[in-house]
Amino acid sequence: MREYHIYLIEEEFATHYFGRESLIYHLFLEHNQSKHERKEILNKQIEFITRAIPSLRIHKKIEGSLAHYSYYRRQSHMHTLEWNEFNSFAKLTIHNDYIHLESTGSYEAETAFFEILRKYDRCFLAMDFKVNKYGWLNPIKERKFV
Repeated sequence: MREYHIYLIEEEFATHYFGRESLIYHLFLEHNQSKHERKEILNKQIEFITRAIPSLRIHKKIEGSLAHYSYYRRQSHMHTLEWNEFNSFAKLTIHNDYIHLESTGSYEAETAFFEILRKYDRCFLAMDFKVNKYGWLNPIKERKFV
């Protein structure tokens, strides 16, 4: 099972840390592993660089994009895609300060959710703490090659 925590980073920080997102990832990783005293300080830093999740708008965006598919379901704040054709399952849960995505099988279902979020805002950072993977859902800057 793959598990992602997706945060909406303030645009100023997303732009500044593009290409150095490992620094943001390590802040979250340290927060998850810290004891009480240090955790409070790290929590304030995380609150400073993140934005609240616009839950209602994202629910509407997801539902508007997927409601016509038979393999999509919504229960309260949870959205699921069970795409048997591709052996792909993903469950997305929206919280106030982050989005939680769990998936199994092939990548089609999670990719569908990532694509909707990517189109909604360019400053989403997804992190999988179990396997130490992280990345922007949408590149912040385009690199220009001469």
